[in-house]
Amino acid sequence: MTVTTAVLNQTGGVGKTTVALGLTSALRAREKVTLVVDLDPQQSSTWALGIEPGSYETDVSTAMEQNRDGAAASAIYETSWGPLVDVLPASPGLTERDTETTRTNPQDRLRRALAGITDPYDVVLIDCPPSLGLNSRSALVAADYALLVTEPSALGTQGLAAATEFIDEVWHRDNRKLDVAGIVVNRVPPVSSEAEHRYDELATMVGRRAIWKPAIPQRVVLGRAIGERRPIHDLGWRSSGVSEVFDAHAAKLLRLAQ
Repeated sequence: MTVTTAVLNQTGGVGKTTVALGLTSALRAREKVTLVVDLDPQQSSTWALGIEPGSYETDVSTAMEQNRDGAAASAIYETSWGPLVDVLPASPGLTERDTETTRTNPQDRLRRALAGITDPYDVVLIDCPPSLGLNSRSALVAADYALLVTEPSALGTQGLAAATEFIDEVWHRDNRKLDVAGIVVNRVPPVSSEAEHRYDELATMVGRRAIWKPAIPQRVVLGRAIGERRPIHDLGWRSSGVSEVFDAHAAKLLRLAQ
């Protein structure tokens, strides 16, 4: 059974793409086949997976434009991460689509584009844009689960609250099978009274059981892996203490399919 999960938050800069790529790396290490759907017009996941933005003729935007089941089949590409990781790349055109209001049921187009073509994958990860517009709504309509990403800061907490309300709205209006997988806390410094305060605040807001443990530490190696366009697990000893966190989270993700 394929697990489709939307990775999101309203606030940019909390490391949403870093989490999506870290999970992809951990799934690859477990020899699980993963499709990354890049819905962020910044195209960061697309680039980090070894695909040059603009080097492809079809992408997630053109797939949704067709408004038919399985349209994404011709827009999926192999990545430099090897045969276990494919990508449905983003395009700058996603920015315009995020405010589209003239078409009938535009929020359903990603679900239709993916219909019937995800069976070969163990996991589909949708990297959402850093906003709660039409593209994020489309991701949640297509997904089985939402995985929220935040950081221990005031802005991170505010963004999480808005994203939670957005998920509730999508559940009521568009996708009654949608569930929240959990909350990943990213960029946790080794020692910080402010971070501890925000973590406690977050736990009070959502409950400690909703927060996936362990938290992802603030480490330079995460940015290095993306900069080198490599899976974090391929960095060997440099990723020690980080890759294990993503391993634990990938295991949680796979249990959702059981």
